[in-house]
Amino acid sequence: MALTKTTRTFLKVLKYLLYSILVVVLLLLVVALAVPVWRNLVTYPKLEKEIAEFQKLRKKTHKTTQLNTYRGVMHVHSFWSHDSEGKLSDLIPAAKKNGIDFIFLTDHPHGNIDSFPRGYNDFYDDVLILPGSEKQGFAAWPLQDSVVIDWSIDKDSVLKNIVKNGGIVFYAHTEEPHNWDNPWYHGMEIYNFHTDTKDEKLAPNILNFIVNGKKYRIWALRQMFDTQTPILALWDSLNTQRKIVGYSAVDTHENQNFRARYLNDGRVEWIGPNANPIDTVQVNFRNKWLFHEQDSSGWIFKFMIDTYMEGFDYITNYVFAESLTVESLAHHIKQGHLYTAFKSLGDASGFNYFAKNQNGNTKAIPGDSLAINELNSLHAVSPLPGQFRLILDGETINISDIDKYEYTFTNLNDKGAYRIEVQINLNGKYVPWIYSNPIYIY
Repeated sequence: MALTKTTRTFLKVLKYLLYSILVVVLLLLVVALAVPVWRNLVTYPKLEKEIAEFQKLRKKTHKTTQLNTYRGVMHVHSFWSHDSEGKLSDLIPAAKKNGIDFIFLTDHPHGNIDSFPRGYNDFYDDVLILPGSEKQGFAAWPLQDSVVIDWSIDKDSVLKNIVKNGGIVFYAHTEEPHNWDNPWYHGMEIYNFHTDTKDEKLAPNILNFIVNGKKYRIWALRQMFDTQTPILALWDSLNTQRKIVGYSAVDTHENQNFRARYLNDGRVEWIGPNANPIDTVQVNFRNKWLFHEQDSSGWIFKFMIDTYMEGFDYITNYVFAESLTVESLAHHIKQGHLYTAFKSLGDASGFNYFAKNQNGNTKAIPGDSLAINELNSLHAVSPLPGQFRLILDGETINISDIDKYEYTFTNLNDKGAYRIEVQINLNGKYVPWIYSNPIYIY
């Protein structure tokens, strides 16, 4: 039966409409991929070269304290959390590759009655792992050999009990409201990677990881960085009232991923973001090409955004302590004897910030207090050159005019909390590298 003229016209219009839609979709895809591809071919290789050249400038610094420096990641999640699958086979290789000495876990409790220790709690291939909790807006490490936390009671009572029994409690996710006047908190997160990503658009970053996630994952993560100006201002403000120790939270769950593994019956289970199962399928000719041999954790497919390997390199805490023990680390963390650095930009081991008296003796390091009549000068040393910024109670009072390895400031007339930031020139722009805790001058 011959088609009518009207039908032929309709089919012709439909054909061109479908072609037009296809062309528009292809153009949108090209536009969406243009930026990630440009980063892959131009931006990220340039940054890799720039950082490699920067690393060649490393110099050994003179020791300014008898304490050792230990690298550690804090606010990390493992299999104990409902939204993580992390095992030792994931944690330890990432720690060893990145020179991490200790991991302070903050796993979500399973219920209101929470017994410690739990999960991982020991040395594993010379990496110290300590269990802790993240709940109700704070990160806590009880530090006791045997303790039960009842999360059903009010939050202030929980944290007070933890601190009175020797534990550590920090404000977590400091972009959210808290009772900032509560005197039982030891400190706060001055940077949290999860916090940093909250203002990011999902689709462009997914595309960026599809294009760059294998070769340039650390730069794809870095792409989401924003200076946390309001949080830093809050930290400075709180330090004018009492000591608030600042530390960085990598907040890695290794859970913003799509993975697959075999079940005992031979089927494949797909795991999506937040470690949630999303499907169970049979292996067939349509999906078999996706799967590879099981890795050390049993995965046969992985599309990874959030990983321990890159997370442990992204930002790191450096703690001054006598020894790599829970007791020594906990004591010095409470004192604020630490600084934090974006390690992927450069390992900050060898940095120190200290105060000298009139006799030239070192009298204070980050976290310490010193009377103004005992103070002669503030100093900082760095293993890599950068721009030093001295900040007093939230106000930048001095900036080194050129990138250098050492910094000295002698014009000390005011009491307050003095902290140092070191920034480095990356791609023509100064970006934060190191945040020190303050030295408190009274």
